[in-house]
Formats: sequence, C-alpha cells, structure tokens
Amino acid sequence: MRVATAFLALAPLSTPARAEPGFDRVLSAVTLSFADGDADRAVLVDNGDAGADLYLYRALDSSRAMTPAKPALLKKSAAWSGAMFGTTPSLVASAKGSLLVKSENTAIGRSRWSQTLTIVYRNKEFIVAGLTREASDTLEPGSGHTCDLNFLTGKGKRDGKAIETKTPAMKFADWSDEKLPKECNF
Repeated sequence: MRVATAFLALAPLSTPARAEPGFDRVLSAVTLSFADGDADRAVLVDNGDAGADLYLYRALDSSRAMTPAKPALLKKSAAWSGAMFGTTPSLVASAKGSLLVKSENTAIGRSRWSQTLTIVYRNKEFIVAGLTREASDTLEPGSGHTCDLNFLTGKGKRDGKAIETKTPAMKFADWSDEKLPKECNF
C-alpha cells in the first residue's frame, strides 16, 4: 500500500503530452481569416532542434477562450530557425487572407538566404500556393539568385525573368524543403 501511495504522490510530477504550443517558445503569432471571416490563428514555436513548428487553428470561437483549442494542423519543422539575429522565422498575414511563413539566414556565414511560403486554405486543406526565395554568397558578389513562384497559376519569375513552373500546389502537410522546385533550388 505504501508503494502505491508513493507512486500516486509522484504522478502529478509527470508532464502530459500537450496539443498546444509552449508559450515560452513562441517565435511569432498572427491572427488572420483564411476564409469566410472566421478568426484563425497561426503560432510558430521553436522546437529546440534548429526548426520551428507551426500550429494552425481554424474558426476560433471567443466564447471558448478558456478551453485550449485543438490545432487544425500541426506542421513540425515548418521553418528553419537559428539562435541569432537574422535567423529567426516569422509569420505575416497578407491582405488577401493568406499566411506568409518566413525563414532566413541573413546574418551568419557566407551563404545568405531568405524564403517565404504562401499558405492558403482551399477545400478544407492548407495549401502551399507560392514560394519566394533569395540566395547569395557573400564572397562572390553578383552570384545571387531569386525566384518567385505562384503554384496556383503556374507563373513566376527567376532572376527577374518570367517563367512557367510545372510544380503544382501541394498540401502544406506534405511540404518540405527537400521538395523545392528546380526553379528555386540554387
């Protein structure tokens, strides 16, 4: 009986798995409306492993403010994250109701880059609708490249010249930087 009592006394010390982000590690958060005027929220949280996890919440109801919301999507390592200035990812809500997930290395080493994913909500799915990327080598002036692709229209630009892309829009849940289209892989 004493062993059972001691076990029960220690039980509250364990931490249960949580669906909500650790608020002490939040890097960026925005409230926006993906569709139909509902209040949606995106929260980017440092995962402690050179990345940031993105929690996407749909149709938040202010009457349930005291109840933790369940994310509509949790995308692990949605953005690269460093520990210094110029390496911290962020979120921006666009005027058109899309979410911009920004990551960068604009301060450390010779390889500098920035990347923005445009996320939209269509047919009850979060979709990567666009990609904007810039990269340069600080030891080779003039070696930089840029690309700006719209996966919904198939149009874009690479180094300022109009191009077409065959890369279709994909579910954000399926996106990874390993799937960068060739137009933006430099």
